[in-house]
Amino acid sequence: MKGLEKKFYSLSKISIVFSTWKYLPVFGILLLDLIFFYPVIFQNKIPLPVDALVGAHVPWTEVKWEGFPAGVPIKNQEITDSISQFFPWRSLVGEFWRAGKPPLWNQYMLSGAPLLASWHSASLYPLNVIYLLFSDTNSWTILIFLQIFLSGVFMYIFLYHLNLSKLASFFGSIAFSFSGYMIAWLEFATGGHAGLWLPLLLFVELQLFETKQIKWLIFSSLVFFFIFTAGDFQVPFYITITYILFGLYLSFRKRSNISRFKNIGLLFSGLFFGLLLSLPQLLPTIELYLKSVRVADPYIKEYFYGIMHWEKIVNFIWPDFFGNVVTRNYWGKFGYHEYLSFVGTVTLAFVIFSFFRRKGRIENFFWILLFISLVFLFPTPFAFLPYKLSIPALGTSSASRIIFLVDFCLATLGAFGFNKFQETNDKNILKTFFCLLVISFGTVLGILVSIYQMTNSTLVPEMVKNLKVALRNMVPSTLVLLVLWIAFIFYINFPIKSKNKTLIKFIDKSFILLIILVTSFELLHFAWKNTPFSNREFVFPTTRIIEFLQKQQKPFRIAGGIPLNLFMPYQINSAEGYDPLYPARNSEWYSLVNSDSLDALSGRYGLIHRFDSKLIDQANVKYVIDYKKDANKNMSDTGAYEVGIDPEKYKEVYSEGRIKVFENLDVLPRIWITTIYTVAKDNKELMAKLVNKSNPGKHIVLEKKPDIVLEDKNVSYELTDFNQKMNKISFNVDVSDDALLFLSESFDQGWTLKIDNSSQEILRANYIFQATPITKGKHFIQFTYRTRSYYFGLIVSFMSVLFLAGFMTFRKRSSNRN
Repeated sequence: MKGLEKKFYSLSKISIVFSTWKYLPVFGILLLDLIFFYPVIFQNKIPLPVDALVGAHVPWTEVKWEGFPAGVPIKNQEITDSISQFFPWRSLVGEFWRAGKPPLWNQYMLSGAPLLASWHSASLYPLNVIYLLFSDTNSWTILIFLQIFLSGVFMYIFLYHLNLSKLASFFGSIAFSFSGYMIAWLEFATGGHAGLWLPLLLFVELQLFETKQIKWLIFSSLVFFFIFTAGDFQVPFYITITYILFGLYLSFRKRSNISRFKNIGLLFSGLFFGLLLSLPQLLPTIELYLKSVRVADPYIKEYFYGIMHWEKIVNFIWPDFFGNVVTRNYWGKFGYHEYLSFVGTVTLAFVIFSFFRRKGRIENFFWILLFISLVFLFPTPFAFLPYKLSIPALGTSSASRIIFLVDFCLATLGAFGFNKFQETNDKNILKTFFCLLVISFGTVLGILVSIYQMTNSTLVPEMVKNLKVALRNMVPSTLVLLVLWIAFIFYINFPIKSKNKTLIKFIDKSFILLIILVTSFELLHFAWKNTPFSNREFVFPTTRIIEFLQKQQKPFRIAGGIPLNLFMPYQINSAEGYDPLYPARNSEWYSLVNSDSLDALSGRYGLIHRFDSKLIDQANVKYVIDYKKDANKNMSDTGAYEVGIDPEKYKEVYSEGRIKVFENLDVLPRIWITTIYTVAKDNKELMAKLVNKSNPGKHIVLEKKPDIVLEDKNVSYELTDFNQKMNKISFNVDVSDDALLFLSESFDQGWTLKIDNSSQEILRANYIFQATPITKGKHFIQFTYRTRSYYFGLIVSFMSVLFLAGFMTFRKRSSNRN
């Protein structure tokens, strides 16, 4: 026994050295994250669901991929927004910054649309600096890794500052960084990136209140800038509310009124300067939002506003109770990943354990915040308020995103519970695990009885199948509870008796490490199951159709066939697109194309369904990609093409498998000149003139009279040196007479025009495009997109930086004099 104790003693000395090593928890977080990223490190994969790109989308489905004779299997098809929006947008933003240009305009989708203002592009997010150093795929991989790593590190710093032990802080950090919300939205690189800054912000807020130093005020403002530019609205909103409530909670616990007012002043000063610094992002976004489809988008109403149904409360303990989209057995209401709220059964057990123990003032705040968050997550009267009151932005957003705040609170409270057990070895932890096991086995028994009763029924075979899925998916969490419950029984009720305190200390630490290892394994299993890592060869590979389109003389646009936005990485322009914040005027244009009226507004998906409209010709849609479809819009050799694709207007010029490319024989160039125009008195007359099939193709309909007198006659012109790139369109033109020049690029107040270096007015033409008077002769014409709100915000932001720097210098000099 003595020899064994000596061996334990030598091991314990090593353990104590490492446990007191200042940076060990950070290295532990890094190690865990690297283990999670093993497919990237050892298999050269990328954290992006491009398996869905080549496995489910045309024209890539027509390609035979080596090693996949039956087609590429898809892991998680619910998160394909990351390949249709976030990866292409972030790559385009990187392209702009590498060229030293602000990413203001996206020429590739929706006949041109704002890029920075859409917010989801995260154009000003400081971590985009990695795009200056690495390729798009490597930059994306680093960006995804940084979310997991930084969220863990910042959570550790925050919890450790709350006087929790290193191991308790580490426990809370992994519970947060691998929580349901952070994993569900990991490969969007927006909401999770905004959320990772919350623990750091609260840490800075505490430092600001404790020290009253100006450097922490500046730090809080900078953190807010990171949050507001990360590419998401709801998470920054929840973070701001948390920051304010936390600050007020701490301030009103002060006995002195002077201390209260000082804290409140510092609290709102940090937020105020954070908003000022973020104005280059916020002002263009607000400007775009007010005229966007998002204001009246019914999308969220169709999904119960994203409010979490009561039955999904089981997700907190069994994340796959209703199945999983990854294993193709999901049977719950609405989406799967939208309601992913798991933080680990071990974390949940410590949360419950902490609830019945004495609480400190900081812990009480997070219990209050958790309660408020749950009230707005589940279908209570309060949850419906943002939608009934039509609160701007919040009233058109999914209520489920508040799961971020729920998970953050659970991770924090779990760390408090872990710390309490570490300090007291309280036997009540056994009751907590036992109660959760009783709930688990009781649920299992109920399901088994239900299956038995339904087995002989022919009416509910699908429900029997679903219940078996639930039963099977309860096993991992229940097994974790059972293993730890047994471990706790032996650790608490049968302690090793020894006079060697070092041995006892070593055993205590070993048991605590066992809990962390089990928690880490559970969360890693959960994260791996729901996170796709795809082959790099699938990152927007070329196909024969794409190569054909890339070889055609530009400029031109495409429509149909290729799913929305997936043409962007190939620098192919399209009249279609997908963006929750694109202008409502463009949505109305799609309705005119598809129905000759405003009765078919397109919402966030700008799609063309009818291809016989001459409005398509004016949009410079030269090629339409399509395939035969049945009545359910599924690919079928015996089906039909979209409405309007007939030989009189469209000529088949290329094919790849079942996918055809049709050339529009009536297409108009990107820029054309005419003297034929009319001025509509109102929107009703404007629409009537546009859908009037008797009007010639080259017919401009304006909303105000141009400052030029034109004769109705033919004009000849020659256009050369056309160039469109990064917020600019330029060309030379030689025109035989005074006329109107038409540009099929979406109209926006940010566009400015110079003809021979002289500023000219841009008129909105044909509902969403641009026109301008042009006089006889040779001219150099340049359209430039410069949003005033962005540059005004930039000036205010720069002045705020100067003010903060000057104020800090002044305070420092005053302090030195004193």
